[in-house]
Amino acid sequence: MKKIKIAKLLCLVLALTMAVTLLAACGGSQPTGSSDTSKASDTAAVSTGAAESTTAAEEEPGWKKDTSPMQLDWYVNETWFDNPKGNLAHELIKEQTGIDINFIVPVGNAGQKLNTMIASNSLPDMVTLGWYEQQVPQLSTDAYTYPLNELADKYDPYFWKVAAPDIVNWYKDKDGNLFGYPCNGNTPDDNTKYNVISNRSFLVRKDIYEAIGKPDMRTPDGFLNALKAAKEKFPKVDNGQSLIPFSGTYFTSIGNNSYEDILLEYLAIPREIDGKFYDTRCGNPHPEYISWLKTFRKAHEMGMMPTDVFVDDRTKIEEKIQQGRYFALFYQWKDAMIPLGQLYTNKPEETYISVDGPANSKLDPPMLSTTGYSGWELTMITKNCKNPDRAIKFMSWGMSEDGQKALYLGREGETYDMVDNKPVIKPEINKMKNSDMATFKKKYNTYGEIWMFNSSMMNLWEPDPGQPFDQYREWAKGKSSHYGVYDNNRPVADSDEGEILAKAENKWGEILPKLLMAKSDEEFDKLWKDYEDYKTSVDYQKALDYQRTKVAENKAKVGAK
Repeated sequence: MKKIKIAKLLCLVLALTMAVTLLAACGGSQPTGSSDTSKASDTAAVSTGAAESTTAAEEEPGWKKDTSPMQLDWYVNETWFDNPKGNLAHELIKEQTGIDINFIVPVGNAGQKLNTMIASNSLPDMVTLGWYEQQVPQLSTDAYTYPLNELADKYDPYFWKVAAPDIVNWYKDKDGNLFGYPCNGNTPDDNTKYNVISNRSFLVRKDIYEAIGKPDMRTPDGFLNALKAAKEKFPKVDNGQSLIPFSGTYFTSIGNNSYEDILLEYLAIPREIDGKFYDTRCGNPHPEYISWLKTFRKAHEMGMMPTDVFVDDRTKIEEKIQQGRYFALFYQWKDAMIPLGQLYTNKPEETYISVDGPANSKLDPPMLSTTGYSGWELTMITKNCKNPDRAIKFMSWGMSEDGQKALYLGREGETYDMVDNKPVIKPEINKMKNSDMATFKKKYNTYGEIWMFNSSMMNLWEPDPGQPFDQYREWAKGKSSHYGVYDNNRPVADSDEGEILAKAENKWGEILPKLLMAKSDEEFDKLWKDYEDYKTSVDYQKALDYQRTKVAENKAKVGAK
């Protein structure tokens, strides 16, 4: 009898042990597990400190537990960002989370505005800024912002279900803290999985390009001759104003990426030369890069790059794109979808098309960047946030499939329909976006126009953009590359290296337009030497050595060589 009781007891203990084991395996919070966005890597391990015994109730999205009305003040460090209140995307945020977003946008110099807020301790609840901005290392400390991992563990473990582990690993500091999460973060596999294509483009006005014989513009001579031919044959555009033969994007206090990373990528010049990393700013030493800068200098000397090119801001440039004022320009076409779409609608014969642009002497195809591990812009929750618990839950919503669908697709039946169990954006909504962006933004503002949480998952729902955008995408196929390991290499702004790098970048911002407007190659060479001497005087090598060390660490994070 005692043996039977002992046997039963042993069986009971064994059963209980198995049950506990199964519950732990199936019911616990798994920060390293799969994401409902399908973005999470199964192989990347994330140490979060979240208890593995998290209950099913704790796995419920935090934003569903509390949708009481409240306001979050959110600073977006871009002067051009616009979100008219009352649009569908804004209202869906309130409907699904209870949060009314008050966006704050800088007027004038965004960097100065942000620095002032930091110095005066007046940062709002949340901030979004490019991962590459000088202030990021400074803000990535618990003096200014909350570690998102701590907020997630305390208030919303669901965050770990929607945060991609490889991106989290990328941004964790040496103490394991995560101070910001990016939009548009991509791994090399994502480029294939989500059909990610670079939006960097060399655009020409189709009618002018065809009228001058579709010239090959890959060589310096071919480029300059094409600009000259365009100006001679089409001195004026329809509104009677002068044609601008060539432009890039707008200049900032630290340079112009049309003449930095975009040009380097079109020339297929790698980030490392002879095994050593060089920043895309601060005067890349590759001879083919310098040769093409001299080509642009010659274009200015010939009257092909008037003063407008050096002083226009983004708004002015986009106005001129819509007017067809440019013959050719280096630009990211997704940054100019409004004017490009409106020009195509109003005057399709004058539309811009992507063609082969500046190339190296071997005429190698370009190696154009997509977003990398760092993504585009980081969102942080500041120590001034009045409700950090609601802020982290709001971030989880934005990163989740619910948030992604709301911000991209909108509302079922109003902006999209389900067709064969797949969301399909209504044709009239797509048409409005491509032809009347102002009205679209005011009424809907979906398609990820509130972009701070955008991920590559949205590519799965992207409709055929129609012309002229189809042509841009088609041209870019097979020309995209992943430069992710070279991101996130900036020193802390107030460190010795950070101050040196800031000096070198600010001086580069002064010298670049002078190089392009130099009266001769000899003057160009003198300006270049003066800049190299300046870098030596501020010990720029110290900052560059720091960046090279960071690149090596980045490669180690992802197992790259």
